[in-house]
Amino acid sequence: MQRRWTRMRWGFGVASLAVGCAGDATGAPAADAGAVDAPIEAREAGVRSADVTEVPDRADAPTDAPALEIVVFRAPGNTPSGGAVFAAGTFNGWTPGDPGARLVTGANGTLTARVVGLAPGQRVEFKFTRGTWATVERDDRGADIANRAVTFDPAHPVVALFIERWADLPAPASTRSGEIRVLRDVVIPQLGRTRNVWVYLPPGYAASSERFPVAYMFDGQNLFDARASAFGQEWQVDEALEALHYEGRLPGLIVVGVENSSARGCEYNVFTGDPHPACADGSALGDRTVAFLVDTLKPRIDREFRTRPGRDDTAVAGSSMGGSMAVRAGFAHPEVFSGVAALSPSYQNVRSSPVGMPAYVASRRPPTPFRFHQDIGSAEQIREIGPDVLRSNMMAVRDAAQAAGVADAMQRAVVVDGATHDEARWSARIGEVLAWLRAR
Repeated sequence: MQRRWTRMRWGFGVASLAVGCAGDATGAPAADAGAVDAPIEAREAGVRSADVTEVPDRADAPTDAPALEIVVFRAPGNTPSGGAVFAAGTFNGWTPGDPGARLVTGANGTLTARVVGLAPGQRVEFKFTRGTWATVERDDRGADIANRAVTFDPAHPVVALFIERWADLPAPASTRSGEIRVLRDVVIPQLGRTRNVWVYLPPGYAASSERFPVAYMFDGQNLFDARASAFGQEWQVDEALEALHYEGRLPGLIVVGVENSSARGCEYNVFTGDPHPACADGSALGDRTVAFLVDTLKPRIDREFRTRPGRDDTAVAGSSMGGSMAVRAGFAHPEVFSGVAALSPSYQNVRSSPVGMPAYVASRRPPTPFRFHQDIGSAEQIREIGPDVLRSNMMAVRDAAQAAGVADAMQRAVVVDGATHDEARWSARIGEVLAWLRAR
């Protein structure tokens, strides 16, 4: 069954403070403050910690009252040491340096705010500052952002966020969150090449002996750090997972991302009859890339990191040609992978070519459990291939998976309204997709 998403909304990171709220206050910052009185985008921005001095909660904010907890897990790396961070919004008349809305540093380095006095279903809007509107938060490119918006749900009171940059400071040197290691020049014997491999480790990894499930992903340099991305944008996989952790929605997941190269058009193609325009010799090396993932990289990751190596705890994901590769890997090796996610999969390189993936998927018989997610944007365009063809290809693969025995309840084929073919759109949905792959 096809599903359709209009938009998703979920948070990244939070801070610790208590704020007395004005109930139905609807005030907005002054026009010259740089704030926008508009609903938040499908994906909320998030934050990392800065060094701030803990201050007491307001006396009129009982600590046992129902509260919205805003957790900021990353502030920009160039945030001045010792500088305070504040929340300004509908709950305090958009006062940028309100002492009662100063974020408090927690034991784990996060910043936490408690907003009390909210009724279930009440919406609040806010932004973060360092005390004045001249220091308000901005997006990674320095542009103004829409007001953050949160609707209070007492059953799920924590929203996790991160701050990308400050209006008065240059972009930080890195946009990474959490612990990320880069394995340099990993040999790919199947291709006779080397490639860097990025490894995201979940919160608490270093301080525990716990083992964690793993998701393998393609286009690794685009997953975690905009400064390393081939396109100047990242998926924000690290921020999504940090948010899921602090919101209590996903305990922990290791993500292993294999970098692509200028040979991506050859290395991510598996059908010789459908050559990618960027592959000069028209070769199809995708199955060699899959063999590297399964036979070389996974054993190394299982040796060097505390993983849960079984198939029930191993997934594979990607976008565009990387999404097609994820499907090929998952259905070629269902003994290794129990979950597959293909965001905006490019199953066809040229419009005149046949689509080979449906026949391949239909020929497989993955054991259960096997979870399979696909999605495509209603406004996507890949070269001359438009959204109607992309959607039709996705649904053909969905029907093939059903023929291969993948139950309806274990797969999704989603059309995302208005979404285009880029990292920002994949960032907006990757957290929910990874959480769905881990649902049990």
